[in-house]
Amino acid sequence: MTTSTTVNGGPTRELARFVSELKYEDLPSEAINILKMLCLDTVGTALAGTTLGPGCDEVKRVVNEAGGAQECTVIGYGMRAPALTAAFANGATAHALNYDALGGEGGHLGVSTLPAPLAAAERRGGVSGKELLAAMGAAAEVTARLAGALFRANVKANETFLEGQLLGYFGAAAGASRIMGLSAQDTHSALGAALMQAGGTMQVVFDGDPPAKAIYGGFANMGGMLAALLAQQGLGAEIRVIDGQAGLYGMFYRGTYDQPAVTDGLGSEFDLLKARFKPWPTSGMVHPFIEAAYTLAQRHQLRPDDIAAVVVRSNDHFLNWVEPQAERQRPPNAASAANSVQFAVGKAFAHQSVSLADFTTQGLEDPEALAIASLTTYAVVESMTGLAGQVEVTTRSGEALSETVPVPLGHPSRPLSMEQIVDKLRDCASHSARPMRGDTLERLVERVDRLEDVADVRVLGDLVRGD
Repeated sequence: MTTSTTVNGGPTRELARFVSELKYEDLPSEAINILKMLCLDTVGTALAGTTLGPGCDEVKRVVNEAGGAQECTVIGYGMRAPALTAAFANGATAHALNYDALGGEGGHLGVSTLPAPLAAAERRGGVSGKELLAAMGAAAEVTARLAGALFRANVKANETFLEGQLLGYFGAAAGASRIMGLSAQDTHSALGAALMQAGGTMQVVFDGDPPAKAIYGGFANMGGMLAALLAQQGLGAEIRVIDGQAGLYGMFYRGTYDQPAVTDGLGSEFDLLKARFKPWPTSGMVHPFIEAAYTLAQRHQLRPDDIAAVVVRSNDHFLNWVEPQAERQRPPNAASAANSVQFAVGKAFAHQSVSLADFTTQGLEDPEALAIASLTTYAVVESMTGLAGQVEVTTRSGEALSETVPVPLGHPSRPLSMEQIVDKLRDCASHSARPMRGDTLERLVERVDRLEDVADVRVLGDLVRGD
């Protein structure tokens, strides 16, 4: 039998202690800036998801019909709901377009950092901006470190499990626990209860990205919120979440992970600083190919009818984003299109841009983009490493043109600015189910810019519900 000392020690308790003790003053200024960007970026992707996100209308109807205390904001829908269903709805819409921020070494930082902590803060009331930033910092750091432990062990994190959903349970539980002021022991239980719910199957990708795939962020946030609420009520779940035989890595990744990545430098070094913000509303794996195609089209003034064939190349990590080829060349829905290299390359060559409008019903039927996508095939090049992607075009005149992007725009080495994040927010807000006036958006940007001075973050909820 495992002794109490063994269960209560180890990396899980270290992580729980970090979450429970993290204060605003512990965050470096660079981390605070990243967290503010994550706040605006996640609100923006949720606003756009309310009308463009597959599955989000169904989510809204379920939340509305479930009823309950009107205590927390449902972003962009002009409504309120209980903390559990608000976290579910906001997590679903925030990720539905695959436009939310990523961790530098994996994981989805945006969707696991804001929805559950914001719901917990509105439910509690009187939570300051500094407290919200600390909770978001805990959520983002937990998610980033759990992803980093897979990345540094060279694990294919998305081989059979949706890493973004799976790790999101723990980030959401950490953020909600921090807002609730849970002790290290109770936070440990929240992480244990999160493990008991955690999941996320890649089968929804293998079988063509049905709308249910788009809303997986909702499951992670509802599960994390529920875990924290149960721990707050005293439910014990102090289990070996990190290093247990059937813990996170033992159950989902055959025990392969880099344990120092989880705990080394915890509290003094912040992996959340590696956050990647998306300039395009697709999976991050697709971004280098969008940039390469855009560069070729610009540099050589290519028109759609100049293109005879296209080949995209990367290492085998990109196979799920180019297969099955027939579907990736003509995606049946927006979720599938956001995961398609061929479709995005077609859009980039046809219009020298990829925008939210490209994933509307009309955008999915774009004849020029689909024609180029039908000409696009792929090849695996094992010597290509990391996030690199290559696009090679053969023109109708027989000329071969090639462009390689080693690191795409939005990577920490090529970061987006706060101004670009605000522009992205404005574009996203233009698609909100509940329209948002320009002055509302400006007040939101101003409040987030000075979030440390906000006395009660319920004011953010009042702004992001929509006018």
